[in-house]
Amino acid sequence: MAFRVKNYVGVSGVATVEEAEKVVEAFGACTNFGKNGAYAPMIGFQVSYKSLEYGYSEGNIRVPRLDALPGILKAVEGKVFTTLHYYTKSEDGLLREIGKLMNAGGGIYYRMLVGGLQINGVLPSPKRIESIKSAFPELKLALQLSPKSIGSAQVEDVARRLAREYPTIDYVLIDSSMGTGKEMDTGSAADIYQTLRGNKVESRIVFAGGLNGDNVSDKIEDIAGRIGTNDFSIDAEGGLRDRVGEGYGNDRLNMEKVRTYLRSASRALDANASRTDAKTR
Repeated sequence: MAFRVKNYVGVSGVATVEEAEKVVEAFGACTNFGKNGAYAPMIGFQVSYKSLEYGYSEGNIRVPRLDALPGILKAVEGKVFTTLHYYTKSEDGLLREIGKLMNAGGGIYYRMLVGGLQINGVLPSPKRIESIKSAFPELKLALQLSPKSIGSAQVEDVARRLAREYPTIDYVLIDSSMGTGKEMDTGSAADIYQTLRGNKVESRIVFAGGLNGDNVSDKIEDIAGRIGTNDFSIDAEGGLRDRVGEGYGNDRLNMEKVRTYLRSASRALDANASRTDAKTR
């Protein structure tokens, strides 16, 4: 069964079956995350052109081994919205790479083990996006708007382009952090949201950037207050980890941080939904 497009709360950078099962358990402790809840629970799994080619990403603990990925996805089948976060430096060969990824492990796409694909690092051409959509029609696609993917382009220009050339994109991620844990500027993020909506971008919008249990409640309240709605998703990665060495990805998921983040997000989203409902009565 295809995943229905809805807002989600995400935990990304999960790399083992044990981590995935514990994150599912943490989601289950929050009543508004799930099939019948207001927000889908999302787990994001990192894959890159390097791990796709060599089977692993040296020094990056956040990236599961390619041969282990199908088993991790199977362990959480039907319990969460599973999204692969694919990082590449170039869109050349992107369809071939995504095809190889979706056919891994006996065909993770055809076995319905993966629900979404988030493309990081580049903003692919509309033609390549449509090729991916055509090849994998049940896959929900997300584009990351980050300093790397949009470069020096103005947000207004990017918004117009998204509305005109990418109408089939399911999610747009506003992310200045790119998994580094750098805390988002909620004022700037809200402005980008308003610009996207003002230019009639209809994709679901996701906020990311340094979210953790200590700040997610305030971030949600601030964003919702600025844009006047709870109609958005959130995702966290770097803020839920403990560094074990130098370099990007040399850190481990901290499950207590995950639980605190999810509890705080759940309460904040419920509270803001109640305030929004009260205003519309």
